Amino acid sequence: MAIKLYKSQLEPTASSSNVLNRNKASMAEAQSIGRAWQGMVQSGEKLYAKHIDIKTDNEILEKQKEVMNGGENFTGLSETTINASQMKDPDLAGKVYNDEWQKIFDNVNGTLSNGMAKKKFKAFMTKQNLKDINAIKTASTTNMINSLRTNKLDQIETLKKSIIYGTALESDLASKELSDLLANKKTKDIFGNTLDKVTKDTNKEIAYFGYKNVPISDQDAALAAAKKDKRLEAADVQKLITHFKTSKSTNNNL
Repeated sequence: MAIKLYKSQLEPTASSSNVLNRNKASMAEAQSIGRAWQGMVQSGEKLYAKHIDIKTDNEILEKQKEVMNGGENFTGLSETTINASQMKDPDLAGKVYNDEWQKIFDNVNGTLSNGMAKKKFKAFMTKQNLKDINAIKTASTTNMINSLRTNKLDQIETLKKSIIYGTALESDLASKELSDLLANKKTKDIFGNTLDKVTKDTNKEIAYFGYKNVPISDQDAALAAAKKDKRLEAADVQKLITHFKTSKSTNNNL
C-alpha cells in the first residue's frame, strides 16, 4: 500500500533530498539547554579549581620542607630559630631571624607556579614568623635575664670579698653598696623569688668568714657571738668550732 506524502510535509531541496525539520524549540526548552550548558561549564571550572588547589597544596608542602631545612642559598628557619634563641639580646635576635626570613621568602616565592601558590606560601610564612619570633623573644629574654643575673652575682661576690677582706673603710663602703644593691627594685626584678636565698646566702657567708678570720685570741668571743647570730645555722657554728680547735692545736704545736 502506498503512503501519500503531502507537500507540506516534504520539500526536497536542490542540493539535498533530506527533509528539513521545521520543529522549533520552545523558550523553556532553550532556557533548559542554557542552564545545562552553564552547569557543565561551572562544573568544569570547579573541577579545575580543585585541581589547582590540590596541586598548590602539594607545592607548598614541598616548599615548607625547603624553608625549614634550608636550601642552596639560605639557612633554614629551624636552624635560624635555634641560633637566634641562643642570643642574649632579644632585639638583635629578632633582627637576625627576620633578615633570614625575608631572604628565604624572596628566594622561594619567586619559584612558585602561580598566584594561588604565592598566597598560600605567604600565609604559611607569616604564621611561621609569628610562631618563631614569639619563641625567640621568650628564649633570648630569658638568656638576657640569666646573663644579667650572673653579672649581678659577680658584683655581689666582689662586694662580699671587699667586706670580708678589705680594710675597715673598704668594708663599710662595700656593706652600704651591697645593702643598696640587694634592696634595689631592679635586683628584685632580676632575681625574682630567688632573691631571698641570694641575700640569705650572702649574709651568711659574710658572717661566717667574719668570725672565722678573727685572731686566735678573739676566737672564744667570736664563737659566742656566732652562736647568737641569726645569719648562721647550726652547721655553720659547728664548722667554726672545728676550725677554731684546729687553728689552736696548730698554733700550740708551733
